[in-house]
Amino acid sequence: MKKVVIFNGSPRMDGNTATILQMIERGAKEHHANVKSYTLFKMRFMACQGCFACRMQDDCLVNDELKKALEDVKDADAVVIGSPIYFMQVNGMVKNLYDRFFPLIGQDGRPRYGQKKIVTVYTQDNEDPNMFSMYFDYLAAMFPGFGFVDEERIVCVKGNDPESAENNRELKRYAYDVGRSLTNGE
Repeated sequence: MKKVVIFNGSPRMDGNTATILQMIERGAKEHHANVKSYTLFKMRFMACQGCFACRMQDDCLVNDELKKALEDVKDADAVVIGSPIYFMQVNGMVKNLYDRFFPLIGQDGRPRYGQKKIVTVYTQDNEDPNMFSMYFDYLAAMFPGFGFVDEERIVCVKGNDPESAENNRELKRYAYDVGRSLTNGE
């Protein structure tokens, strides 16, 4: 059974990011994946402290609600991360999450826990889905260090309309299919 870990970085519990992530989760679960979902805005966690303790051992010394989620990521087959785009970049919660992934990288700069498929979900108000592609590519450049490979990227436009994803059948179907593909049920 494949293991998928999903992070919702949106403060809107029923907005566009959540809608897309729910469809990915549904596609994965209906094809027999074990899915763990985390909503960052419901969790109490700290930013990376830059203590480098994770260079000497294989986990983060900060003992907060994110620590359990990081343990789930270690043995996951796939990781899904969703964020709205604020001021042309992921929001602060998702940036903190990426910083806290530091323990996934070994002292030699290689992933400690093997390779995992990565799915990124971005919601933006701009109607051009490629508007922030350079930024998304910039973020993706750090993924191999964590062991995240074969990025699948979903971009939802018109994000200031909270029903944009809900009313887009094609996007929801695509998100479901992405979830299914994480189980090798392509």
